[in-house]
Amino acid sequence: MQEKIINKHYGSTFQDEQELLYTIIKIHNDSNSFDCDPMYNQGMFYKKLIDKPKFRFDINASEKGYDAEQGDATNIPLENNSIKSIILDPPFMFGTHGQTKNNVINKRYTMFDTFDDLYVCYEDILKEAFRVLKNNGILVFKCQDYTDSSTTMTHCIVYLLATKLGFYAKDMAILVKENKIYNPNLTQRHLRKTHSYFWVFQKKNALVSNSGGSKMRRKNEN
Repeated sequence: MQEKIINKHYGSTFQDEQELLYTIIKIHNDSNSFDCDPMYNQGMFYKKLIDKPKFRFDINASEKGYDAEQGDATNIPLENNSIKSIILDPPFMFGTHGQTKNNVINKRYTMFDTFDDLYVCYEDILKEAFRVLKNNGILVFKCQDYTDSSTTMTHCIVYLLATKLGFYAKDMAILVKENKIYNPNLTQRHLRKTHSYFWVFQKKNALVSNSGGSKMRRKNEN
């Protein structure tokens, strides 16, 4: 691990993901890393500045040879109320069609076939994070809004799901990256999403019952 960045007061926007994560940990988590990352993948969060989590799981760990145990973020092999911090980084793209399967991001991180698949996954991993966290424990949830003919404000959906469970939305950091994608043959109809959100949630209350509630749907879906 490299030398820590200098002490200073930080704003909410960053251009370096490593600095963003280090700052969140420094402000909200009394540790050098997160206790658990159940969607570890290749461990890109831990290239510098912060240590690897003690508990590392990934659904493709065995197949891909990741530095993690085989595990599913919807069924983490940890006891209830057992850890102080966790980070989630699920796929944000959905709506498989045409050439979307050949998208570079899709090939690396996969994408959901439908919005409903995304919604169910996000709800399930949030519930599981709530279960394993101690009271006042910290969850960092990375998400990104998505435009594919229409825009889904995914960070709003994450907020609503998390606060319904009993999480307190304690903070948010925004990562902004340079837009390197340009196709002169396309007419732009939406602003290109070059930023992602890092929600910082804190476990506060008991799990809220889901009975009687209806799932959110995009207006253009049945």
